[in-house]
Amino acid sequence: MTERLMLLDTASPCFTITRMTTEHAPRRVIGYARISKATDESTSIERQREVIQATCHARGWALADVIEDVDVSATKTRLDRPGLARVRDAVAAGRVDTVMVWRIDRVARSVSDLASLTEEWAKTDVSLVSATEPFDMTTSAGRMLLQLLGVFAEFEAATIRDRVTAARAALVKAQRWPGGSAPYGYRIVDNPDGAGKALEVDPVEAAYVRKAADLVLSGKSVYYATNVLNEAGSVPRKAKAWSMTSLRIVLTQAATLGHMTHKGKVVTDADGQPVQVWEPILPEEDVLRLRALLAPTKTPGGERKRRARLLSGLLRCSSCGGSMRVNKTGGHNPVTRYACHGRSDGTGCTRATSIVAERLEEHVERTFLATVGKLEVVEARETVREIAELAATEAAIKSTTAGLADVDDDEREAELMSDLRTLKAKRRELLAMPDEPEVEYVSLGMTFAEAWEQRDTDGRRDLLSSALQHIVVKPGVRGRRGIDPDRVDIHWRNWTAS
Repeated sequence: MTERLMLLDTASPCFTITRMTTEHAPRRVIGYARISKATDESTSIERQREVIQATCHARGWALADVIEDVDVSATKTRLDRPGLARVRDAVAAGRVDTVMVWRIDRVARSVSDLASLTEEWAKTDVSLVSATEPFDMTTSAGRMLLQLLGVFAEFEAATIRDRVTAARAALVKAQRWPGGSAPYGYRIVDNPDGAGKALEVDPVEAAYVRKAADLVLSGKSVYYATNVLNEAGSVPRKAKAWSMTSLRIVLTQAATLGHMTHKGKVVTDADGQPVQVWEPILPEEDVLRLRALLAPTKTPGGERKRRARLLSGLLRCSSCGGSMRVNKTGGHNPVTRYACHGRSDGTGCTRATSIVAERLEEHVERTFLATVGKLEVVEARETVREIAELAATEAAIKSTTAGLADVDDDEREAELMSDLRTLKAKRRELLAMPDEPEVEYVSLGMTFAEAWEQRDTDGRRDLLSSALQHIVVKPGVRGRRGIDPDRVDIHWRNWTAS
């Protein structure tokens, strides 16, 4: 087959150098369009689609489809985008010869991402073509130009990021709402003190926050409070229903105290004290008590354990007895698996076990519900009043100490000094109390099967932990599909077995 280089549409803004063949079969093209914000008319999906369609029509190329990613940032999501995944699948399946975009920055915003895609597609002789930029991937000069376009796209993304960061910092300094969804319990309103936006308390949502806080502070569990809010019709910001995790965040976050955060940190004044920008939903003493009550479990190193899957932390490898962790394998279409990392961790596992996560989770769920589904759930509640009081006392000591630094009245200074002595004495009493909390077992009035239906992944893992000690997974037989029950050995707790 002979080939020649052709210069097409030189009078059109859609100017591209590409390799054409003398074959009569039209080039098979799939288009890709992306936009970060659907409100941006200059790069609208409609405009991108029209340019791609017009370019293919002018060149006699067969356009199969234009795949879209709307409200998707190429900087944040990198190559993990649903629309781009469909394009890559079409390329891998051999259904297209060319991927066409309006501009290169629609498909990638970094040189490394662009190089990754072009190398992936080059393996199947698929070219990336821009409808508005001149380059030819089949020549060294064209590949150099493509890399330069990638550099400029990355530079533009960095410039936009710096500009947005600077704008948000200026808004924070002026104590104006910097944008985005309002924290639960608040609504966005016009700034009464000038330009921009501000937050004010939403009375309906704030009442739900107050209700949940009262329940937890009175000794009810977060799970109980979550159910109360869901049954009352309350809906969180980014989910259809409350989970224990989302409720914990709202009850303990800085926004609930009327504080603003910037880059993950609470905005403070010149003295390092948090600035109260909005009206608080909960008083400070309640939030401090809630933070003490709902503090996450820590690892020996002080970092919170992250549990991403249902069986995280519950699985053991039969070969070495080590914990199995979640990983993904399979390249473009990864499969999530639980696997033993004994070899890489240096423990010397001789036959590391690996199993598909979803299949194992389905098997364990069926077995768990069949075994204990009809039993009643009993929750162990620890009395942690001393911890909450200690947190509140520490906060009061800090506040009183700060007040002493600013006082210029002898009588007021004497009062604060007296208060400080009293608070420190109370702290000593609290620290002298026994560390062991009192445990009370309370029926939740539901079966394990009923609780399973109502809980999220974290809640279901808690149910599993209450009924079983761990699960030992044995190596599988090569070529056998599905779950082999003999591979999974569930070690139940004594009360379950009896």
